[in-house]
Amino acid sequence: MMPLLSWRAEYSVNEAELDRHHEEMFNILNSVYDDVMNSPALGFILPNIDKLTTIAECHLSAEEQYLEKMHFPDIADHIAKHREFTQTIERIRSGYNDNDLEASKQLIIVLGEWLIHHVLKEDRKYSHLKGSRGTA
Repeated sequence: MMPLLSWRAEYSVNEAELDRHHEEMFNILNSVYDDVMNSPALGFILPNIDKLTTIAECHLSAEEQYLEKMHFPDIADHIAKHREFTQTIERIRSGYNDNDLEASKQLIIVLGEWLIHHVLKEDRKYSHLKGSRGTA
């Protein structure tokens, strides 16, 4: 099955660690999507939510430290969007029941929207910082 969204080099924010995190989030989205489309049993979604929570916490912390180091002008707004995302994922997780198709669909939608709107638009706003501020 074709991936729902595929990572591409042009999505890079020019910081290898952050790009790896973004790519991993794309992989989680595609894994959940594949599982929902190909399996009648959805008990595997909770591990994917946990994996997403772990990578998101690690990523958001690293990204916020990077933005602070680079003196990103809109850092407060960017961090607020991060908090909203993590709260949404936590709501999905806390409301999840075994074989919950609706939670699975919600996770696909939330993560897909996050990747498209935040990673590919908001995070690209800082992709030029490394070159303009020296080494990171």
